[in-house]
Amino acid sequence: MKVYQEITILPHEEVHLYFLWSKVYQQLHLAFVEIEDSNNKIPVGVSFPAYDELQHELGRKLRLFAPSEQEIEKLKLEKWMTRLRDYIHVTRIKPVPDNIGKYAFFKRLQPKNNNERLARRKAKRHGISFEEALATYENRKEQYCTAPYIYIQSLSSRKRYRLIVAKIDCDHEQAGDGFSTYGLSPTSTVPLF
Repeated sequence: MKVYQEITILPHEEVHLYFLWSKVYQQLHLAFVEIEDSNNKIPVGVSFPAYDELQHELGRKLRLFAPSEQEIEKLKLEKWMTRLRDYIHVTRIKPVPDNIGKYAFFKRLQPKNNNERLARRKAKRHGISFEEALATYENRKEQYCTAPYIYIQSLSSRKRYRLIVAKIDCDHEQAGDGFSTYGLSPTSTVPLF
């Protein structure tokens, strides 16, 4: 990753930070979809410099990283963020600093944490009753995730879902196979600074 651009969500008394995260990320996801390749990958990754899993916070900043300025310019952020310009600040594209010592994977988590939801899905997939499906999970302890998340709305189903973001630190850069249309990847790192 050679260049980056930073988006900062500005403090606002009347609008909650995570409401703004939802709006910003929804637009960012749409911009990512516009540039995805035939493998549903994009060359732009995101980082959250103030990410804090213990506090369940993403902070106010998001950095977009790419191998070249042209890759970030393809996003056309000014187009996608127009209606949010009173709530965000977008920097110009800058070179990534030299001598980066830390990297991280920012990836999507999809925990299987709700036994009833799992049972409904199993019942539907296997053509069995909900009670039968639920019985298969009676000894399973539900898992809970403490990672921060952003609510996103599906444009096809209109349902809201949590985009849970996990951070895994790494001491060296890994190219991986690109980033999803959320700018996240379990195989590609982004610089931390």
